[in-house]
Amino acid sequence: MFCTRCVGIVFAHYDSAFKAHRQLCLSILKRLGFGQRSVMETRILTEVEEMINKAREKQGRPFDVRQLTTSCVANVIMSMLFGRRFDLCDSTFQQLISDVNVQFKNFSSVLEIFPILRFLPYFKNTLAIYVAAYENTITIINNNVAACIEVCKCYCLLMEII
Repeated sequence: MFCTRCVGIVFAHYDSAFKAHRQLCLSILKRLGFGQRSVMETRILTEVEEMINKAREKQGRPFDVRQLTTSCVANVIMSMLFGRRFDLCDSTFQQLISDVNVQFKNFSSVLEIFPILRFLPYFKNTLAIYVAAYENTITIINNNVAACIEVCKCYCLLMEII
C-alpha cells in the first residue's frame, strides 16, 4: 500500500513542463510574501498586536477566544490575498468567516459518495444551506477582487502620469 503511493513521486517525470510549473508556483508564492520573512512576519505581528489589544479591552472578563483567533488568522490570509487587512468588527468580514464555518460544518462526504441522497429532506436542507453560504462567500471574494483590480488600475494610471 505504501509503495504504490510513492511510485508517483519516486518515478515521476521531472521534465520541462514540471520545472516551468514549479517555477510559476514559486514566483506566485513569492509575490504573496512567502520566503520573505519580513513581509509575513509583519502581517502576523500586526494581527497579534490587534489580538492583544482586543484581549486588553475585555479587562480580565471572560470571553470566547475562538472568534478572536479565527478573525485574526483569517485577517492574515485576507491581507495576503487582497493586500489589506479588514477591521475585526467589519460585518462583511465576519459574515465571510461565518459562511466559511457553515460550509465546513455542512459539508457531507456522504453526499460525495452517494449523490442520490441529496433528494432526501435532511440532505436537501443541508445542501441548500451549504450552497447559500458558498454563493455568499464567492460574492464577497469577487467584490474584494474587483476592488483590488480597481486599485491596481488607479495605481497604473498614476504611474503613467508620473
